[in-house]
Amino acid sequence: MSGEMSASERREYRALLREQERLLAEREQLRSEFDALAADIDELSRPPREMAELCEEAAAADPEERAQNLSEAAGYWAMDGELDRAKRAHLAAIADGGPVPGDARVWYAVFQLEHGDEQAGTALLETVFAEGTDDYVFYETAAETFEAMEQPQQALRWFEAGLSRLRVLGEDTDEEFGEHRLALGRRRIRQSLDLPEDADDQWAEQERGDWLEEDPRSEEAYSVALATFYLPELEFAHALRRWPELREQYGNHDEHRAQVERNLRATEPGRSPRVAAATVAGLVEYADAESLDPARSQTRAAYAAELSRTGADTSWPPGRNDPCWCGSFRKYKKCCGRPG
Repeated sequence: MSGEMSASERREYRALLREQERLLAEREQLRSEFDALAADIDELSRPPREMAELCEEAAAADPEERAQNLSEAAGYWAMDGELDRAKRAHLAAIADGGPVPGDARVWYAVFQLEHGDEQAGTALLETVFAEGTDDYVFYETAAETFEAMEQPQQALRWFEAGLSRLRVLGEDTDEEFGEHRLALGRRRIRQSLDLPEDADDQWAEQERGDWLEEDPRSEEAYSVALATFYLPELEFAHALRRWPELREQYGNHDEHRAQVERNLRATEPGRSPRVAAATVAGLVEYADAESLDPARSQTRAAYAAELSRTGADTSWPPGRNDPCWCGSFRKYKKCCGRPG
């Protein structure tokens, strides 16, 4: 019997070799993704102090990213309770003058507002505003900071200031997106103040309705399916003090944040996941109004849907160089987006 392969056998053999090469390449890709995920989980488990030190090392090593890394370090120092070091890092980022998503001064102003120097923080925001910034993130950040501080009138003022400025600029797509974000925030604050609906409120809801109509699912199904509940760092600590049993569900904040990212990544293709960053006060108010238990996961999911319905959520994923959705002050690609 001849040992030579027939033409059909050779074709089959070559096909098997190609399949073997494909499987080997797929295995290497999976191994690479697993290694990246393991590295990301390891980083998320590091304490804020260690992360701050790593950011400062990165700032020294990369002049082009120095300001960004210093801003990130400032955020971690603040999480660790090292407010003096956080302040120094913020000031160093501002002095560097390099690019920081939003503006390095805005993050320093937020730091001042959140840690008792409201006069200085407000003055710094006014300075940046006077320079004519057209970045909607600046206005949204300022407004939502005052909203979290339970100063709705100030929050409304910053939403309206941003909306007015962007409307002067024309029809650019990015500006239209920012205008809608600010209008939704403005509408949310006006509702909390029991102010009557005006033309801008109607426009914000109409734009949102047009957007939802592009998806075949109902608004309720859309919100429930795609809005993921998330507690930022300080709110997470507040929630654990109020409901200690949540620790069994969430673990620590790093684990909570990592789980939210995994849930977002697991969203089926064709859907548009969103992050609903919650506050304890808002959750309690919602639960009381609906006669629900805020410690139950179903209540938190329903509250996330409500935040999405009112526009108080964030689309996911952010741009690779945009601030991470989790509020860490880091670029998404250097934070929760690392395994991407």
